[in-house]
Amino acid sequence: MNVKHVAATPIGLTVTAKATLIEQDRKKLTFKIEAHDEAGLVGEATHDRFIIESAPFLAKAEAKKAAAK
Repeated sequence: MNVKHVAATPIGLTVTAKATLIEQDRKKLTFKIEAHDEAGLVGEATHDRFIIESAPFLAKAEAKKAAAK
């Protein structure tokens, strides 16, 4: 995740965040994230995620847990 802090938010203000899918390249998804308080933009980011097959991923995770014992 590539994050840019734009402004501070004083205690008591509410921060909301919005993520928008801006690109898909095969299994790679790129999101744009913006955080706002009542006065305006306080942060922005881009984040990449990948679509995976869950069964092999979970099997690998379980194998790692078993190896740690």
